[in-house]
Amino acid sequence: MGMTGLSFCWGWAERTWGAPSWIKDLLGGIAILLFVLLIIAYLMKWRKYPDLVRTEFNHPVSVSFFATIIISLLLLPGILFTYSKPLATAIWATGTVLMAAFSWFVFRRWLGHQQEPANALPAWLLPIVGTLDIPVVGARLAFPGVREINLLFFAIGLAFAVILMTIIIYRLLFFPPLPEAIQPSLMILVGPFALATSAYDSFTGAHDIMLSVFFYFDLALLALLGSKIVLLPVCCPFRVGWWGVSFPLVAFTIAAFRYSAQVPSRLFQLVPGALLVLSTGVILYLLVQSLYKLFTHQLFLPNPAAEKATRMLEPASKPQP
Repeated sequence: MGMTGLSFCWGWAERTWGAPSWIKDLLGGIAILLFVLLIIAYLMKWRKYPDLVRTEFNHPVSVSFFATIIISLLLLPGILFTYSKPLATAIWATGTVLMAAFSWFVFRRWLGHQQEPANALPAWLLPIVGTLDIPVVGARLAFPGVREINLLFFAIGLAFAVILMTIIIYRLLFFPPLPEAIQPSLMILVGPFALATSAYDSFTGAHDIMLSVFFYFDLALLALLGSKIVLLPVCCPFRVGWWGVSFPLVAFTIAAFRYSAQVPSRLFQLVPGALLVLSTGVILYLLVQSLYKLFTHQLFLPNPAAEKATRMLEPASKPQP
């Protein structure tokens, strides 16, 4: 998701400033390759450890991360669109159906069992508010009814973003702080209104008050939670979960490109430029760290902080039938 979003960012840099197109294409190719490799790896895990996968799917928090597979299916067509519109449309349509079904499934599960307030974490946004990813590429498609489909999921995602973010912030304020190992996941809170900014701009093309509300509220969230990026190298040993900062960051960078296109001030053009540099630097750092830890066999070493975070996420009691 982060690499795909970074490819989109450089696509905007190409259209806005004439940046080399090969950067966008290279990042897009890496994103597709990573998606294929991760899918293969998880299928191997499913075959070898089916009970572990079943446990993850039944967990009240980890089930949310299955939405990242579907969100990737919604984003990758933005890379493939240039090469094959029918293929991109087919993958996007598949992702849209899967996202609708998965969102319905997760929400029905929440309603069917009493939830532990301590489990209300930023990851809860992924399966429901992930519907805001549908218009990201869907706005570029042209077939009968596609605009109404995009508006439907935009409305669902935006409404539930407000509801779930209220619940999550309540949990953050009145329960013990998150362990350091999962502190970077707070950046997920930046994602929904960045996506809302981009979707609203694609629907209206107008620089009105609502667009400004979406953008500046998300800018305030980024300012509050951005320290999670700066403090990553010093807060705790590197974990794969740090990638959770990547997509919200690139989503806001794209929103900044869109918003700056509506603002005539040349000074304001510095905002997406600075964010593009930051996003590229952060994702390259995460990629290098991941590869280094993987090839030196350090990526999956036991980590006390991560184990403590995992224990904290376990439900206090099993759901009643």
